[in-house]
Amino acid sequence: MNLAFLVAAALIGADEPKNPLFATVDLDRGETVQVRLPDGGRATVKLVEIKETRDSLREALRRADVTVEIKGRTTTLTSGNYRLPVTVGGVQVDCPATRGLYPNRDPFEDSWGLDKDARLRLWPEKSAWTEPGTFVYPARQRWFASSTQIGNEPSYVEGGDLPTLKRSIYYHSGNDIGGCEGMVDVVAACDGLVVSARGKALPEHADAPFYKPRGDYDYVYVLDAHGWYVRYAHLKSIDDGVQPGTRVKAGQKIGVLGKEGSSGGWAHLHFDIKARQPSGKWGIQDAYPFLWEAYRREHKPQIIAVARPHFLIAAGEKLTLDGSRSWSAAGPIARYQWTFHDATTADGATVERTYQQPGSYSEILKVTDSEGRVDYDFATVQVV
Repeated sequence: MNLAFLVAAALIGADEPKNPLFATVDLDRGETVQVRLPDGGRATVKLVEIKETRDSLREALRRADVTVEIKGRTTTLTSGNYRLPVTVGGVQVDCPATRGLYPNRDPFEDSWGLDKDARLRLWPEKSAWTEPGTFVYPARQRWFASSTQIGNEPSYVEGGDLPTLKRSIYYHSGNDIGGCEGMVDVVAACDGLVVSARGKALPEHADAPFYKPRGDYDYVYVLDAHGWYVRYAHLKSIDDGVQPGTRVKAGQKIGVLGKEGSSGGWAHLHFDIKARQPSGKWGIQDAYPFLWEAYRREHKPQIIAVARPHFLIAAGEKLTLDGSRSWSAAGPIARYQWTFHDATTADGATVERTYQQPGSYSEILKVTDSEGRVDYDFATVQVV
């Protein structure tokens, strides 16, 4: 049994340590490995190729398409950027990160701990992504209630993606969940030990694997039974009972959403998880699938529209808006409808647009399922 798991379990008072429901593997192009799954099954996995798409303005990585072969079946995954695991070769798989994120990245920390070309996570075919009852959605509000920055999309809400700044690229590896300042409760996503709150840390956790190892006045760090560090940042207030050395339960109030500290001046919860990775280094545990699953478990939505991530293009360039990641409990989405800033409309999961004038645009997606239920999302398009 991994010593880190035993220590973590003892610290938070768990009856036994928890291993995640997935296996993680880092691969180079052309490399083949056999992966042992948590249910005892095995999968032969090969990283075939990676195709990167970068923008013309900052050379930022906007998309990485990763071709993998699993048990003799080949598929292409898109890394991060609001993607969920897919099923291939009798397993579920996603790709949280590729090495293409490293050139020109913001140097303040290595967010991923990735030494090879790509990282894959694999679950048994019928497995949940997190253990039922152990993970909850940490913001007491609707899904996509406001802007978000998730899955390594370049940080943009506060203007950080504009090429005029001439700075390195901050790929947002964690999860920024926008909301109303002072009006949204933030709750613990999982059980755990509070190891830092308000910038005060337990001595044995004063070197937590974040760029602020001890946290800050608006931060809370929680250590869970996997040995993962869970961060809640930019809180307007932190509950008095949340102190270093106390324990929290999943769903327990941590504080209130705010725009404190290094928030960039917009109200949101910065939520992320750091875990030991196959390289032996600490790196982000992509929590987007966990958040999606937890929200669906708790709120039981029947339909969810997804038009994200945002776009950055030069005037005159063409882009493809994509709502195909939307979901319905009733089966395939029946209709995708786009309403654009100029009052024109279009139908289809994907639509091409060209923007001649610089500016920031919000393009609305409406999805309808086979039973007539609807949901909305928006895609932010920044044109320079």
